[in-house]
Amino acid sequence: MTQCFLVRPTPLFRESYLDALREGLSVGGRRVYDAMEIAAVEQDFAGHLAGLDRDGQSPVAFGERMLPSVPANAFWLIDGARFIGGITIRARIDTHLLAHFSGHLGYGVRPSMQGRGYGKRQLALALDICRGMGIGIARLSCDVDNVASRRVIEANGGLLLRQCAPSWFAETAYLLYEIPLI
Repeated sequence: MTQCFLVRPTPLFRESYLDALREGLSVGGRRVYDAMEIAAVEQDFAGHLAGLDRDGQSPVAFGERMLPSVPANAFWLIDGARFIGGITIRARIDTHLLAHFSGHLGYGVRPSMQGRGYGKRQLALALDICRGMGIGIARLSCDVDNVASRRVIEANGGLLLRQCAPSWFAETAYLLYEIPLI
């Protein structure tokens, strides 16, 4: 790991980002993009980048349900000139789904770069942004069997609130954490 930093999504890292999607990048539990979706991203990259930030005005599809949205901003972890991972920060989590399952942050590291400390660094940088946004306690979750994500969260001060059973929005049991930022 050289000099890592977070940037707003930009066309500067287009090819590296597309390579990460082809590898199977998943950010915040979103399923992996299939070949047709990656082709659509390639065709309208500017539109894709604009869609990474949500203004909270439009409902979001979650399976077959349409759920209320909240404002969210995407950031990319860059190492040198290479896209490593992505993280989304929600300024508020005032919907049932976000408060009890997902939380303020959702992140992922491209498969070829996992296990090298990038997830830990990415979350630490994002928590600094959360502090700047006035978030006093960041909430986030991960699947019970996602040991790597648990380590990333706990290494950044994550305190386990509870283990939650599968439900309509989570196919498997998951862990809900909070990280005090003040």
